[in-house]
Amino acid sequence: MKIEALKPNIVRIAIHQEKDDPHYGSCLWGYYDFDIDRYMLNIQSDCGEAAYRWCETPDSESFLHLMARIDDDYLMNKLFKSEEVDVSATVDEVREYLGIGEDEDFQDDDLTPWEREKREEALEELEGLLEGCASEGHAIQVIEDWNSDNDMGLDCAYERVVTDFTAWQKRIVEIFRDYVQPKIRELVKEGKDHA
Repeated sequence: MKIEALKPNIVRIAIHQEKDDPHYGSCLWGYYDFDIDRYMLNIQSDCGEAAYRWCETPDSESFLHLMARIDDDYLMNKLFKSEEVDVSATVDEVREYLGIGEDEDFQDDDLTPWEREKREEALEELEGLLEGCASEGHAIQVIEDWNSDNDMGLDCAYERVVTDFTAWQKRIVEIFRDYVQPKIRELVKEGKDHA
């Protein structure tokens, strides 16, 4: 095993909230470290940690230039996996599959009013069951059990679960967009993107 002590070429952008900031308390501090040579972003903050490494492309684009042009969704999907079950959207997905959704193209016209009401009542139960789900896997199991108990004929429960990013994950990316990225753009404009 070879062990080395390295001194990487890093640009650190530090944020520290002050009491008069509009979102004071949502993330009091953060360090956004950009490894210029290895194309790595490492974030440590009051709202959590995240890291990602991109392919190195120094001949075509510097790392900071790349970071100056990316958008929220791209960064969010590189740094995080959506984890939080969106109960309302998940129930809407199941509702549509069962033919009682809002979209007329997917409504089952063969359902009697009694069958439609029975499905709506079962969906209310499902919504309550999903409220306690801590993960996508747990939500899939809940839907499968609910489907079995109510004989709904729902298949592919894993395709019906809708997830979203946590509030803390969103906040880390918002801070990047609103505060860190403008500073990166300044550095790129000044020609300081190679450190």
